[in-house]
Amino acid sequence: MKAVDQVNDENMVFENFQINGKKISLHISYDEISALLSMYDPDDFNSPDIVTCRALARLILDALKSAE
Repeated sequence: MKAVDQVNDENMVFENFQINGKKISLHISYDEISALLSMYDPDDFNSPDIVTCRALARLILDALKSAE
């Protein structure tokens, strides 16, 4: 499955705004990228399926929780 490599504090300055928060480095294999994109339809509001959404959300939330 996917893995979070690092969670770092980051201060990003863009042309019109600034973001002070966390930067998450996420590693996904090429095979998984292909699988995820094959299931994704940007024109379908219900895509990707709930199981995929939950897995990705939990990965991100677990990474943020571990960086507290």
